[in-house]
Amino acid sequence: MRYNWSMPTLWNNLRFWDYYYYSELHGAISGRPWLNAFYLFFAKYGIVLIVLSLIYLIWKQTINAFICSFIAMAISTFLAFSVIIFWQRQRPFVSHSDVFAKPITDGLYVSSVSFPSAHTYMSFALATSVFLYGHRRLGTALFVLATLVAVGRVGAGLHYPSDAVAGALVGIVSGILAKRVVEHSQAKWE
Repeated sequence: MRYNWSMPTLWNNLRFWDYYYYSELHGAISGRPWLNAFYLFFAKYGIVLIVLSLIYLIWKQTINAFICSFIAMAISTFLAFSVIIFWQRQRPFVSHSDVFAKPITDGLYVSSVSFPSAHTYMSFALATSVFLYGHRRLGTALFVLATLVAVGRVGAGLHYPSDAVAGALVGIVSGILAKRVVEHSQAKWE
């Protein structure tokens, strides 16, 4: 059996799986208020926990790691806004309003743009930069937390899985670029 690898077929398959996994994760909250609370906690407060790592870096007097994290967040925001300028994907509960109701977000601000997930790219940018800067245990914990943020954003009904995956990729690339920028700057300062 030959598979058709044409672009329209590929995009249709991606859309199908995106919708399928979104409906599975978000649909799992039906009859499970504890799961909805779990998703909402990480969708809403996961990024706050990750940003607290910046305070830890200052407290530990690792200013270069702090600067690297700040640069990673700036790069990830620039990359994401570059995508948003050309493509503004609607959130799943908007594009599929006939199937999904607007999620109960408990006061969480929800913009109209879904791709890529801002919480996810910020989380992964911080996790990557902290990990690459030598804080392996904290970086690993932040990767776990960033993954929970991504799952929480999808499970709470705010993003498609591809929004979270794209956010993670943007964040990881931004962390790597930030590390290189800081290393290059350090070499010039010395």
